Amino acid sequence: MTQNRGIGTFLPVMNGKQQLQALQADFGDMPVGEVFSILQFLNESEFFSRLSPISLLVKISDVAQIPVDLDTRLPVARVTLCVPEMHVSDKDVQLRLKHFSSLGVTVLLDDFNASYEPAWEGARNLGVDCHAAIPVQVKPWLGRLHTGMHLAKNLSSATLQEQAVEAGFKWLAGDYAFNPPASNKAADASARTRLLKLLGLVARDAESRELEELFKQDTTLSFMLFKLVSSAAFAQTVRVSSFGQAINLLGRRQLQRWLQLLLYARQHDNGGGLNPLMPRAAFRASLMEAICHKQGGNKDQLDCAFMVGMFSLLDKLFGNPLAEVLQPLNLHTDVLDALLHKSGQLGKCLDLVERADRAHAGFDMTLLGEIGLKPDEYYDCVISAYAWVNQVCQDM
Repeated sequence: MTQNRGIGTFLPVMNGKQQLQALQADFGDMPVGEVFSILQFLNESEFFSRLSPISLLVKISDVAQIPVDLDTRLPVARVTLCVPEMHVSDKDVQLRLKHFSSLGVTVLLDDFNASYEPAWEGARNLGVDCHAAIPVQVKPWLGRLHTGMHLAKNLSSATLQEQAVEAGFKWLAGDYAFNPPASNKAADASARTRLLKLLGLVARDAESRELEELFKQDTTLSFMLFKLVSSAAFAQTVRVSSFGQAINLLGRRQLQRWLQLLLYARQHDNGGGLNPLMPRAAFRASLMEAICHKQGGNKDQLDCAFMVGMFSLLDKLFGNPLAEVLQPLNLHTDVLDALLHKSGQLGKCLDLVERADRAHAGFDMTLLGEIGLKPDEYYDCVISAYAWVNQVCQDM
């Protein structure tokens, strides 16, 4: 029987190359005991095995409520306890943290002030609120504790994200992906045109010859195609020798999805890393598809849900209104209504999806009931979505 579990959101934590490193669980003001009950459920649901080697960051204000036998309940090597600095001055709290560290749990001193010595001498990993700026006083501590996995959280812009990397933070979290630099608007217009034309050709099931001609016009696009079919995700044992062979090996459905992803890949120069929007779009697309699957959707409905999630960030990508960006794609009315007005079942699903990787305060529990999704099903969908994001980050 499905329990009426509380719901948490999971914020992606990336490295400087915008590869998924961890998930920051946000359960709002949920009691610590209930939080660890959910974490045990997630472990039983193969959260950690399906998302290997991703870490899980959990903010804990009351250390006394953490189960002493945590190592028997969770794979502690994959868990990071984020404990606010203001709560670690007590000697009993410090003894408990030392105990958890001895079990193999990573402890992160959260909301680090940096104006004075850390309140706990065992601190090796720091979490800093960087919403407004990167605090100048934190940089010496990052250098002193250079082996730690330091988290810059609440990063609100691409500029702050770049500054955080330069300062020495290893983990990056926040809404910076949704506030890209103005240079995104000056993206390669010819590359965008080719990608949109390719998507149109795939949608109408054009002959491979037509697809090949467009691929041949773009060296980078050709490279990405061959890299994709050679990746571990497809485990191809055949050496690819032609564009037609690569397209056939990949298949039209997968080709369409990866072309959608490449819209994001080609629009940003991130120092050799991924466009920060790509993993966020991939999460939305995969979560939309997973929810549709739970609802019993057929193949066409699954593809439609995936597309809605993937295209929902094109306005951020191109710096233009979404209606304007979508105009040349000739999308179905249901898709347009979901993207532009969040109407219909697809629109409600998109509303939920857009909240699932943000702060818990913005999550609307009523949406689960409106789309007929149970808490356990929600968690399973989130796990599936992040598993695909993890794969995308490795393959692209």
